[in-house]
Amino acid sequence: MSIMARLKRVTVGRMEAFLSSVEDPETVFPQLVREMEEQVRLATDAEAKAMAAVKSAERTRDQASAKLEKMTDGARSALEQGDEATAREAIAAQIQLEDEVARCADAVANANQSYSDAHETRVLTQKQLDEVRAKKDEILNRARVVRSQEKIQRTVQGPAASTGSILDAVARMESQVEEREAGLAVRKELGQTGAGGTASLEQRIEDLHKQAEIDRRMAALKGKQS
Repeated sequence: MSIMARLKRVTVGRMEAFLSSVEDPETVFPQLVREMEEQVRLATDAEAKAMAAVKSAERTRDQASAKLEKMTDGARSALEQGDEATAREAIAAQIQLEDEVARCADAVANANQSYSDAHETRVLTQKQLDEVRAKKDEILNRARVVRSQEKIQRTVQGPAASTGSILDAVARMESQVEEREAGLAVRKELGQTGAGGTASLEQRIEDLHKQAEIDRRMAALKGKQS
């Protein structure tokens, strides 16, 4: 894992602290900047992919909505022509499409949230890179001073207890992201369970509810025609 892969939320203060701990900050600093530039590139790519996912989810939602509208009109037209069998089939498809449209709406919302997160990450990463570039000399000078002072203290006082890693905060944030990703994976897996096999009692009852809804909508359509 690269240095900057762990420093996704690097700050100038942490940069100074890190450089003050290495033997040659003049060599390490350009490496850090290059890795930050790579993080900006990756963040930009992620933002573009997230935007593409939003567009794809919106197209899928619009297609499902168009199909729903078509089936709604089809059920009405079939009943007007006395074709109750076709009307019932159209209503059954209409009910399924209503669920699909709702799922698509959730997918669009999730895609927009992912894009918002990706955009925020890209903007923050670019801002940090710009700040580090602008303060290059200041950062290096302060790092040299801190490193020199720490060497003097170690010489005078002897070995000191090691300090906590400057990456602790970043590690905690990465852990939170991993927990969210795991939660999404679990929810996705749970959403896929139950497919195939003999219909359960719960599924049969759900089918009965759908048939009752079809009958209700058929009666409503007939009522509008009378």
